[in-house]
Amino acid sequence: MTSQPQADAAASPATAEPSNAPAPKVQGTEKPVGSALTIVLLATLALAMKGLLAKFVYATGMTVDGLLLLRFLIAMPFFWLGVLMFGKNRPGDRKMKPVDLAWGGLYGGLFFLAALFDFTAVSLIDVTVSRIVLFTFPAVVMILEAIHKGRFPPIRQVICFVVTYGGLMLVLAPDGFDMVSGSLWYGAAWAFGSALTYALYLYFGQSMIKTIGSMHFAALINTMAGMSMVLYELVVQKPLNLNVNGVLWTAGISIFCTVIPFFLLYEGIRRIGATQASLISLSGPAMTFFAAWLFLGEILTLPQMIGFAVVTLGVASLKNSVSLAGLGRLLARPFASNAKS
Repeated sequence: MTSQPQADAAASPATAEPSNAPAPKVQGTEKPVGSALTIVLLATLALAMKGLLAKFVYATGMTVDGLLLLRFLIAMPFFWLGVLMFGKNRPGDRKMKPVDLAWGGLYGGLFFLAALFDFTAVSLIDVTVSRIVLFTFPAVVMILEAIHKGRFPPIRQVICFVVTYGGLMLVLAPDGFDMVSGSLWYGAAWAFGSALTYALYLYFGQSMIKTIGSMHFAALINTMAGMSMVLYELVVQKPLNLNVNGVLWTAGISIFCTVIPFFLLYEGIRRIGATQASLISLSGPAMTFFAAWLFLGEILTLPQMIGFAVVTLGVASLKNSVSLAGLGRLLARPFASNAKS
């Protein structure tokens, strides 16, 4: 996703400002940035817990289909409630039109497939491994952009792509490919399918976000994905195995790992821009790894941890607009604000 970080310009102090300038002006521009760091970090943490909580849902006997169906249906009204409460002040280029429903159906279908593949992968393999595989979606976006625009990616991006997937192979096969079980490849294939469909949804849907606004887009896509899930269930008629404990865990996923993180993330993007918000989101897989180790007892071998670090660094370098200088400015602001107060 590309977005102009307008908040950066507003938050940057003017270099030619007189020394007797009023202090409240500086504090007023710096304070929202510090809170935006917390907002985006909380959103990243909540999103990282989605796969972990899904394991608790499956432990109750509920199936992937039951989890997905309830997740979409519970989240749907909360998204539209958010549009009614907060969406009026953040519109897109125009109001939603009937043609947007058709495109929303397409993107919602992709989002439904991404969720279906993701939660299926979590039901088959460790949460940590599935997150690392899913985290390769920025590399898939790079390939989609190259194909869509008909141009070869820059050499630096190609190198980063090779490094990223080299790290991924190290995670999946730390002891060699002959030692990898068929179930791990099967689960990893589902996770990569989620990365692929999620990349398609993000890359081709970003223009629609600018057209109708991010909150309207989120509500529309979630609604269409929920409708896709209902149609899917009517066709396949797989068991749901609904139970009280599973429903409660799913409600937590829907509200605390879906709706609230979306609102927090969009508010953080509004304050510091999508570029720096995406930089903070790079901590997501690390958060999942720590939580899976703490609550589920999942561990990575030393080669897998090296592969995890390689994947994280590779994906970070694929984000062209993210720079170490930008990270330094971002992290320095709260300290600069405290020094001036």
